[in-house]
This record gives sequence, C-alpha cells and structure tokens, in this order.
Amino acid sequence: MPASAPPSSDRKPAILVIDDEEAMRDLISRMLQRAGFEPVPAAGGREALEYFHQRHIDAVVTDMVMPDMDGIEVIRALLAERPGLPIVAVSGVDDWADYISLATTLGAKAGLRKPLRSIELVQALRECLA
Repeated sequence: MPASAPPSSDRKPAILVIDDEEAMRDLISRMLQRAGFEPVPAAGGREALEYFHQRHIDAVVTDMVMPDMDGIEVIRALLAERPGLPIVAVSGVDDWADYISLATTLGAKAGLRKPLRSIELVQALRECLA
C-alpha cells in the first residue's frame, strides 16, 4: 500500500514503533497488538523513515534517545513530510520531561514516561487518532 493511501475502515491502524532497544520495541508492539493496532517496529530513525515511505502509517510511537537519529530528528523529519501525523514521544531518561516538552513543542501529540503502562499508551494513541 503506498504511503499516501488513506486508511481503510476494515484494517487495523498501523503504528510505527521506533526504539533502538529490541526488548522495548517488542513490549510496545505486544501492547499495541492486544489493543487492536498493527505495530510496525523499527530499530531506529533511519529504518523508521524507510517504513514510513513504503506504507501508510497512521501514528508513531518513538523513543526520544536513540543513537542513529534521536526522537527530535525523527519527529522533525516525519512532520516535515506529513504535518499533523499523530506522534507519541516516550522517554525513560532522568530529564524525560525536557525531552517530552521539546517533542510536544515540535508537534508530538503526547508524551509518556518509561516504563510504559499499556493503558496509558493505548489511551494516548486513541486520543491522537480520534
């Protein structure tokens, strides 16, 4: 499906999950699957941008601290291509509030602190997609 195709009503929303830690990508993907979403896991920003160009993505969950492209770079790149794309920024670093504040200033719709709770993640995504 081309990246520009609109979502159809009979398919699960595709959520791009960006995190350099495999265990966290897997955890978030399982949370999303159980909630009726289709997770599209990416190990970093560059891989995420490739997936973004290959298929329609309804929303994004991105870690803020990653080695190849940090969350700020990812958010800027994605929103430059599709303004208004629902993005949920997540961070587990000590100064997480600063990262989340910057992410929402750049256009992320929500920010959450790790460790993530499934109910908070799912609620944030549903609000972003509404």
